[in-house]
Amino acid sequence: MRLGIERLRSLVNVSPVTFRAVSFATLIFCSVIIITGGAVRLTESGLGCPTWPNCTTNDFVASVSYHPMIEFVNRVITFFAGLGMTVTAVFAFFRKPYRSDLMLYSLGLLVGVVAESVLGGITVLEKLAPPYVMAHFVLAIIILWNAIVLYKHSISSAGKPQAVVGREIVWLGRLMFLNLGAIILVGTAVAGTGPYSGSPISVRLPFNLRQVAYLHADTAIVFLALALANLFLLHQARASARIQHRARVLMWVGALQGVIGYVQYFMGLPALLIGIHIAGATAVWLAMTWYYLSLFRVKHEQVPAVERTSEAFAAAPESA
Repeated sequence: MRLGIERLRSLVNVSPVTFRAVSFATLIFCSVIIITGGAVRLTESGLGCPTWPNCTTNDFVASVSYHPMIEFVNRVITFFAGLGMTVTAVFAFFRKPYRSDLMLYSLGLLVGVVAESVLGGITVLEKLAPPYVMAHFVLAIIILWNAIVLYKHSISSAGKPQAVVGREIVWLGRLMFLNLGAIILVGTAVAGTGPYSGSPISVRLPFNLRQVAYLHADTAIVFLALALANLFLLHQARASARIQHRARVLMWVGALQGVIGYVQYFMGLPALLIGIHIAGATAVWLAMTWYYLSLFRVKHEQVPAVERTSEAFAAAPESA
């Protein structure tokens, strides 16, 4: 059996550079579908295609009208994202040298997009009930995390990551991650309570919008306080310039996201600013994950000279 698998892998040669490019494209798709999904909700186009997987009972493709086309375009982008994740998994199988960790993360993406498709169909059938919409967004964020980790691992070699900073900084990073997860979760509750349900017939969560928004803001303030404390610890520990730079990027992106959140609230929740806020949440999640991963380093394995050259070429932007 193992011999047959090795023979199958020998049929195609995917270089580390090629795999890295594919994993980067998948990361972009995972980010874009979060933003387009937000556009569907903000334009109340969530039931523009009321059935799944067809747009309507009789037609797979949406009619040329506003709401159906927005929802259908989002479905098309989701399809290509799923296709990219499938290609990533196939390429991970044929990558030379083969990496079991990359295969595992690639399969995680594949399972995630299948689950997201099923959940998306259920969400439509349930008329965009807030709990399903919230779960849909949270799962998309988890898939995005998977895509970032896969891309990061595609740059480094195989092996167990070793922390390059002290334990207190690692644990603070984990606390920031948990706090950011709470911000996103409460943010979905704000969306489920607020005016943009994705469809005029969708029910709303039975919460007070102001109280939920205040809770969302409070968790964001805690995050920024932790980010400032993190910068202080990194400076005191004389962490590398690269790690400190990524920590500053994270703090400023988070601060800008907070400003956008306050502005949109006091301006009466205009749809455009909410869309920017969704894009900002994606950016903060990307920055947080990328910063946390930079706290660890993998010892490089011994590979043939040609493969070392490919890995070095693929890892070049990592120094930025």
